[in-house]
Amino acid sequence: MRNYRIAFFTVDWNYALVEATLQGLKRYVDEHENVQLCVFDCFGKDTESAKDHSEYGIYDLADLSQFDGALVQGNQIVLKSARDALGRRIARAGIPAVSIGSAVEGCALVNIDNESAQYGMTAHVIREHGAKRLAYLTGILDNGSMEAQQRLNGFLAACRDNGVDEADIRVIPCTWRTTDGSRVAEEWLASGEPLPDAFVCANDEMALGVLEILTAHGLRVPRDTIITGFDNLDSAKLSSPRLSTVHRSYAEMDYAALDALIRRIDGADTRDFIPFGYELVCSESCGCQNIARPNTIRDMYFQQTSFLKNFYILQDRMAEELFEADSLVDLMRIVENNHEIFGCDSAYLCVNGFYWDTYDKNKWPARCDTFDREMLLCACGTNLPETADHLRFTRFPTSRLLPEALMEKERFLMFYPLHYNTYSIGYVALDSISDAAKQNLHKSIFSFLEIAIENVRKKCLLQQLNETLDNLYIHDALTGLYNRFGFERHAQQAFDGFLRQSGGARIVFLDMDNLKPVNDVFGHEIGDEAIRAAADVLRRVCAPGDFLMRYGGDEFLAIAPKGESNLEEAIQEATRAANEHSVHPYRLGLSAGVIDVEAGDGRSLEECVQAADALMYENKKRRKAAVQR
Repeated sequence: MRNYRIAFFTVDWNYALVEATLQGLKRYVDEHENVQLCVFDCFGKDTESAKDHSEYGIYDLADLSQFDGALVQGNQIVLKSARDALGRRIARAGIPAVSIGSAVEGCALVNIDNESAQYGMTAHVIREHGAKRLAYLTGILDNGSMEAQQRLNGFLAACRDNGVDEADIRVIPCTWRTTDGSRVAEEWLASGEPLPDAFVCANDEMALGVLEILTAHGLRVPRDTIITGFDNLDSAKLSSPRLSTVHRSYAEMDYAALDALIRRIDGADTRDFIPFGYELVCSESCGCQNIARPNTIRDMYFQQTSFLKNFYILQDRMAEELFEADSLVDLMRIVENNHEIFGCDSAYLCVNGFYWDTYDKNKWPARCDTFDREMLLCACGTNLPETADHLRFTRFPTSRLLPEALMEKERFLMFYPLHYNTYSIGYVALDSISDAAKQNLHKSIFSFLEIAIENVRKKCLLQQLNETLDNLYIHDALTGLYNRFGFERHAQQAFDGFLRQSGGARIVFLDMDNLKPVNDVFGHEIGDEAIRAAADVLRRVCAPGDFLMRYGGDEFLAIAPKGESNLEEAIQEATRAANEHSVHPYRLGLSAGVIDVEAGDGRSLEECVQAADALMYENKKRRKAAVQR
């Protein structure tokens, strides 16, 4: 039996439609064990904003060369540029493709006859309910999707064929949103103009917006005006009055579309247009009596109430833990422990390689708004713990979507983008339809994740910056050795440790010879080179655990454990070697004072340093006297 790997592209701006769509596709996959479906979903809107483009970036995750066919929810992808770009990619890939609801380049089309459906609803309110003045709320007409235009054409044709005067028709451009319907109703009421006999809306969302505002102002539907919608959403079934609308089964339609795609891959279906049926639901909002059954409303109410109660308990617990996370590793563990909030068997969180590897955005690639070539599976919330343990923090090529072992296991996967503002964090993959999606709550889960991950990144970056500043605070900028602040913080600890661990400590105080003539003759830049050269001598001679500092302008201090080799001789030997290989126009010289301190000596560190300093000056005087003789 041949296996099929299918990519499905949609947008979750109307969650009720998407959830119904996904149920149909999931049922098809469950019934056909040779089909694997990868869903690429997001929460994009119809604006050209950078943030919306970041959402639609999830489509780029799909390497179409790895798929046998593509399925597109064309009527849900409301951003024309995103839909067109996807169509061009499908055409270039040359794979069989089917679009649902709206034409897309390179795709066959599965759809109802939108024009006929809207014609039927409009003709119904004119003929059966006597509507003579009608207002029509359109969908988006200028984004290249034909659904809105086809429904408008059906409305206008029904008005024309049933004798409605053009002067009694008002066409109002809208964008499918509930807020459009609310706005139109508010503006109409504010104008004082009599209500039309009917508000015919291109979808249920806008119709419900009109209904809400009119009801809030004490108007009654359908007595004062008729309202109709399109799509038969659950909210339309439960509205009061029950909304008159057009029904098409999105679950069955998408099931049929996926079946048509499989047959198209096999060469068994070459049709460019695949029709699907619809029915008019003439109910209370137009004056008919088709209402939702009381037990249906009761069942939906109790299901929703029970789900929301449990969801908010899980969300509160996860949110509290997420915002307490101190590292990305800690945060990923929290996601795994709370993965049940998705309502799936498995939830996989994948993070861009560049995001995980460095917290500093300045070190990210120029295109950090898209997916890196390599991803990390950072959280593996699953009912298969042995798989999670084995694959956690695995790096894999982004084109594979998940580590190979997981891709072989899963036959239905949903991918959602994670991003903060316009830069990409990664994505979440779910192995089934999120229960939270039914209430449009999965978006809030992803928002929590995005904010929490970014919060941890900034927290860790701030910690790194503080550590860097702290390091600069206690180290000398010229030599990199400890400075006076470093002495105050670490010298006593080193001194006490050497006394305790080795039974004693060695204090070496050094002063550079003839630095002033070097500065006077060659300049202070060369003088600084000489100071750095002296510091390098100390680093070469002393052990990594010794305490080294620039005590003053040309003075140095070393604290070492008892038993180290004769430091003074080693320093002088290293100085002579440095001079032999030096290209600088000066001779490096160091005078030293060394004292050994036994455990129980009783002298403080400061007293020991002063003693070594005094001894250094005595040695320096003797050396000068010897030179003068």
